[in-house]
Amino acid sequence: MPSDDEIVNILSLDGGGVRALSEVMMLDRIMKRIQEKNGLTEIPKPCDYFHLIGGIGTGGIAAILFGRLRMTTTEALTGYENIASEIFSTRKRRLEFSIDFREEKVEKGMKKVMKDRKDGNLMRDEKGERSTGKSFVVARRSDGSLRRIRAYRHGQNQQNLTIYEAARATAASIESSGDRYFADDTKDYKNPIREVLEEATEVLENTAKVGCVLSLGAGTKDIHNRYEPTKDGKKRHTEKTDNDMRRRFANVPDTYFRLNVYDMADKVEANKSHEIPAVKSETERWLGTSAIRGVIDRIVDVLTNGTTSGVTVDKLTLDEINPKLKQGETAESPTTHPVSQANTNPKQPTHNNNDMDPDDPTYRSEQADLWAQYSEYASTLGPSSPESLTLLDRIFEHMLTHKHLSCSLRVAEEAYKRCLARNGPSALTTSSHFGSVIKAQILLGEVFRAYDLQEELVSLFTKTLGPEHAITQQAMETLEKLRENKRKREWGMESAMSIMMKHEDWVRGRPEAVLRVEIGDEGYEQRGRDYVNAVVVYAAVQVGDVCKARGGCKERGFGEVDGRLGISASKDAEMEMGLVDDFS
Repeated sequence: MPSDDEIVNILSLDGGGVRALSEVMMLDRIMKRIQEKNGLTEIPKPCDYFHLIGGIGTGGIAAILFGRLRMTTTEALTGYENIASEIFSTRKRRLEFSIDFREEKVEKGMKKVMKDRKDGNLMRDEKGERSTGKSFVVARRSDGSLRRIRAYRHGQNQQNLTIYEAARATAASIESSGDRYFADDTKDYKNPIREVLEEATEVLENTAKVGCVLSLGAGTKDIHNRYEPTKDGKKRHTEKTDNDMRRRFANVPDTYFRLNVYDMADKVEANKSHEIPAVKSETERWLGTSAIRGVIDRIVDVLTNGTTSGVTVDKLTLDEINPKLKQGETAESPTTHPVSQANTNPKQPTHNNNDMDPDDPTYRSEQADLWAQYSEYASTLGPSSPESLTLLDRIFEHMLTHKHLSCSLRVAEEAYKRCLARNGPSALTTSSHFGSVIKAQILLGEVFRAYDLQEELVSLFTKTLGPEHAITQQAMETLEKLRENKRKREWGMESAMSIMMKHEDWVRGRPEAVLRVEIGDEGYEQRGRDYVNAVVVYAAVQVGDVCKARGGCKERGFGEVDGRLGISASKDAEMEMGLVDDFS
């Protein structure tokens, strides 16, 4: 068992038929990157970096290869491909692909892989306890409950099965269509991360700090196609378990990582061996993108540098891991968003938006580069991934710099909705995006709306962090500034209304010629200007917004930015994307 001061890493492997080969390929890329960065002569083994390895279905078979058999990823790639080819071969395939038939093929494939190896046949490692590379598989019982078959000793009494029997048992958990979840949607027969984290609290030192929790998937569906039927007649989101984990780890960055080839589940069948080349092709393409290379480098840094967010093993099963921040401690939160520094003065000079150039070539070129990078992240990691949301934040700040204020608000609102749906309302990352929405509202002169939202933010921080916390205090200071500006705005509106009413009382429907005679042409023109200014002041605070220039984004219906965000769809489609129904 790892000591208190040791940093532990955890690996979870999804089931997914032949598509689970992509998980082995992803882990191979990580190990090769470790080899490259550390100048190693040989490719390292996953069992030397991960203290606990768990899997289900074909991911369980991969867990046996990496953990119990302690293979390199090179060996596992060959071994897994041979096993998958045996299990999912279409040659001489029975009409009814029964569980018994599949289990026979699993055992046959495992025996081929283990031939000439000197690892023993029992699932429990005969070489004794090891500090790293503990492995287990998750198997489904007939009543839908899950059990764990371990390659190490455990307090519970359990049969010491052979490796073949363990592989057969987990293979029986390979879900059929509409059978991914049982009645309880906390049991996911494809993604075993909950079981893996629960097992970690049972077999690892509870006070040990956690470095990396790596969850590998066998391909996602398109974002509009992520609901599937279950035995109980309901529909559940295929990425629900991952979304739950992202909420759980939202406040502890660089701890939970999920790698899952985007859209592959729509393109590649899981139970056909002839799809193996397609799995390789899709995974290689995905691994070659700059977004994924960046994520892999972050994973490698955590694995090799022994970095940790400070989370201990005993916290892994909490619904939300949120270490209490100390007074004055910084975090990824609205403290990094200078909302309080935004110009909240309602007495802004009058701007002529038509003097601004909505097609400034420098701005459009820089925006194109940012959106291209966002598109790559969104297509490979998903539009609600932390990396995609970070890109949206950069796009938001760039828009503010170039005074595309209306577009910046649309980007901030969309990023907030996605973060809220993924991480929940109490996550600091969600509050950070909420702060961006408030900042855009302030710069647009929407003082009353910004004040109401800031009140909500202060209430949230008071509840989650406490009234004395530095983040809460800063939010309160911003609220006080907005309250003062709100009062000034109300006074300005009252003054404007007074001028308008006096002017209308003076006119009383009289013709212009009579009015000019009464106060002279110069006096009449000045009263007219005062009245128009009062109307403008009463209607809104005047700000410089390129989006409202002639031929600008507003005139074009914001089609360009909405199209890039993918929010031109109906509300039903938005809900399928996991977004809230109505931001307002």
